[in-house]
Amino acid sequence: MNKHELTREEIIGLIAEFRSEVKKNTAKIEFFNEKIEELTLLLKDAKSAPKNEDVAAEGCRRRRKKEKPRNPYPLSKWDELILEAVKENGRPMFSKDIYSKVMAKAVETGITENMDAEKQRAKINQCLVKLSGRRADLMKMKYGGRGYAYCIAKVVGKK
Repeated sequence: MNKHELTREEIIGLIAEFRSEVKKNTAKIEFFNEKIEELTLLLKDAKSAPKNEDVAAEGCRRRRKKEKPRNPYPLSKWDELILEAVKENGRPMFSKDIYSKVMAKAVETGITENMDAEKQRAKINQCLVKLSGRRADLMKMKYGGRGYAYCIAKVVGKK
C-alpha cells in the first residue's frame, strides 16, 4: 500500500477494521486455549484409567480390526426337515408342497408341540427365507403361480 493513495477516512476505516479482526482472533485464541486445557485434563484422566479402555495414546494410530468371515447360521430341526424334503423330491418343490410335507414330518418328530398351525407356517417361512437367503442352501425359482419353487442350490450349480 502506498501512503499517498489512501485518504484519511480510508485509513481510519482500515485501522478500525484491523482492530476488530484482532479482537475476534484474540477471542478465538482464548476459546481454543480453554478447549486445549480441557482436553489435556481429559487425556491425563484417560492415562490414569486402566489400560484396557479404548483410548488411543498421543500420536498413535490404531489398526483396524480385520473382519472375520461369519460362520454360517446353524441349522435348526426345521431347516433340516425342509432340506430333507427338497432332497427327497429330487426336483424343485413349490412352497405349498414344502409346507405340507414338512408339517407332516414335524408332527412325526414331535417338534410341533405348543405351536398352532399359523406359527408352524411362519416358522417354515422363516426357515425358507434363511435357507434361500443368508445361507444359500436353497435356490428360489419363480413360476407361474403364487409363491416360489425351491431347489437345492448345489443341484442348480451343476446343471
